[in-house]
Amino acid sequence: MTDADGFRALSELLTGEQGLEPTLSEAYRAWLAAVFPADLARLPDAYRAAAAAAAPATALHATFDGDTALARAARETIAIWFTAQFTRPDGSQDPRTPPPTTGLVWCGR
Repeated sequence: MTDADGFRALSELLTGEQGLEPTLSEAYRAWLAAVFPADLARLPDAYRAAAAAAAPATALHATFDGDTALARAARETIAIWFTAQFTRPDGSQDPRTPPPTTGLVWCGR
């Protein structure tokens, strides 16, 4: 599984939405990786470990409970998918994100 595929699969688990758009997924992955490089790189591994569990979402949640940095990267992943925006560690918004209308909240999902 490539980083792009892993990020999209993880995003589908985190958002509860299937069939997320691959091009948009790669753009979101790149933006998040620029701001959270170490933590975003660990998310696919956490996803793969959780996917093997009987209850993947529960296993992933338990992983996040024990790792606040990984949990932050996951929250920002969810936020960017739903709102098309995310907050940098310093509290500022990243200006490279697409218009908010690309967020799932605006797409009738």
